[in-house]
Amino acid sequence: MMHAASLCLVLSLPVSTSGALTQAPAQPEAPREIVYLTEWPKPASKDTLMTDIERLVKARTEEMGTLAHEALLKCGDSAVPFLLDRYGKEKDEGAHDRMHALLVELIKPEHSRLLAKRFASPNLNERTMTMWRAGLNNDPQIRAQAEAAFAKVEKQGEKADEFERYAAALVTTASGSMKGLSVLMDTAGKRWDKYGKEIHLALRGVRGAEATAIVSKGLAEADRKPKVAALRLLSGCGDKSAVPGIKPLLDSDDNSIRVAAINALRGIIDGADPLPELSSFEAIEMAKKWKERL
Repeated sequence: MMHAASLCLVLSLPVSTSGALTQAPAQPEAPREIVYLTEWPKPASKDTLMTDIERLVKARTEEMGTLAHEALLKCGDSAVPFLLDRYGKEKDEGAHDRMHALLVELIKPEHSRLLAKRFASPNLNERTMTMWRAGLNNDPQIRAQAEAAFAKVEKQGEKADEFERYAAALVTTASGSMKGLSVLMDTAGKRWDKYGKEIHLALRGVRGAEATAIVSKGLAEADRKPKVAALRLLSGCGDKSAVPGIKPLLDSDDNSIRVAAINALRGIIDGADPLPELSSFEAIEMAKKWKERL
């Protein structure tokens, strides 16, 4: 169920590498204080809201779908629980996609504790949506619900839905638990291009010595993929204890390892986001500068 809509993310990574090592890292803005909702606000008119949801689901024309989308967007927070209910049950693919896009716009960090109450929904689509979106915010107060949801997915073994397993690992990690790191490690090795940005966001919830020790074990692997995956995770969760193990990898002949090592150091030392792409020449030059810094 890892579908294309999951590319809708809340942050984008920098694309320029010029001056990355010569300038002091920009100081991050102070995060805004999140006031978490304890209950969903009531809609001004439930009947109107439900009618608009029906219009969005049926959407016989593109204009009908657009008008319903805009009307529900104006409802804000009050529309979310009703949309989630219908989203979880809806079978029509087009209607599902339209609700998916709207929910991505409507769900905010302050909803995470209300979303957590739906992690145990009997409907797969509702579970995965709530876990996935809550996983983009680091709220330690939902850790118990996240770990419980992750445990249920793990019990299913190979029968578990692939995206549900990922979403459960994402929100578990974002809430401060180490239990989902192995799943994120696997995802980082296979689909960093698609999920790297949101994994990096979630890893802020576990940054520190414990996560570093767990993830750094991958640096000793002989194969390239687990080594690169470990470096990718360290860019989000690592601390300076990982630096001695990363430094030798700056001299790797494998550019994917070299780039991942550079990005790991950027995250650990400068608190910077990973760079999306570097040519072999760019990576060699940046690796030289990093070795001088270290």
